[in-house]
Amino acid sequence: MRSSISPSEIPARVRFLTPSRRVAASALMCALLLVVQFVLSFVPGVELVTALFLSFCVLFGARAGVLTATAFSLLRCFLFGFTPSVIVLYLVYFNAFALFFGFLGTKRLAAWLCPALLALLAGGTLCAALVPMPVSALELPRIRTLAWVLFGVLCALLVLWAALLRRGEAGRRTAAYAAFAALFTVLFTLLDDVLTPLIYGWTAEAALAYFYTGFLAMLPQTACAAVSVALLYPVLARIFLGRAQNAPQTLDE
Repeated sequence: MRSSISPSEIPARVRFLTPSRRVAASALMCALLLVVQFVLSFVPGVELVTALFLSFCVLFGARAGVLTATAFSLLRCFLFGFTPSVIVLYLVYFNAFALFFGFLGTKRLAAWLCPALLALLAGGTLCAALVPMPVSALELPRIRTLAWVLFGVLCALLVLWAALLRRGEAGRRTAAYAAFAALFTVLFTLLDDVLTPLIYGWTAEAALAYFYTGFLAMLPQTACAAVSVALLYPVLARIFLGRAQNAPQTLDE
C-alpha cells in the first residue's frame, strides 16, 4: 500500500492543534486505546495499541502523545487492576514511547537510524550467541537459544525495511516505524523483566524464570507490532491528516 502523504505535510500537523483540540484528540485516542486493549486482551499475542499510539504520536506530536500515554497508563487500571509494577512500567514505557516517536518520528533521520540500530543490535545478539559467557553450564544453552531467536527477529526486521525501500521515502518511513515498533516491544518486555523483580524483591532465580516466560510471549507480540504498523500507519496517517486539514489553522506551537 503506497502512502499519498508528502513529507512536508507531517511536520505541519501541529498547526491544527490548539490546547483544547490537543486535549480532545488525546482523550479520543486514550479511549480508543483502552477499548482496543480490552477487546484484544482475550487474543494471545495480538495487540494494536502500538500501531495506533505510534501513528498518533508521529502525527500529533510529543505533547499530545505524553498526555495520552499518562492518561492511558492510569485509566487502564480500572479495567485490569491497580498493580504497582504495571503502573510504573506503563508510565515509564509509554511516555518514553511518546517522546521518541513524537520528536523523532517526523524527521528524515528516523528512516536511516532504524536500520543502523537494528544492525548494531543484531551484531550484539550474534556475539551473545557465539561468545562464551560467564554463566552456569545449565543456563548457557538456553541463553544462546534466546540470543539466536532474537538475532533472527532482528534480521527479519532488516529484511522488512529493505523490502519497503522500493516504495520511496514514504515506504522507508513506514518500514522504519514498523521496525522501531518491534524494537520497542522488545524493550517493553526487557523493562518489565527489570522493574517487576526489583519492585517485588524477587530472587535471581525467580527473576530469571520470569525473563524466560516473558521472552516467549514477546515473540508473537513483536511480529504483530511490526506487521500492524506496516499495514495501518499509511491508512491512519491519511485519516489523521485528512481530519486535521479540514480544521481551522491555528499556530499554537
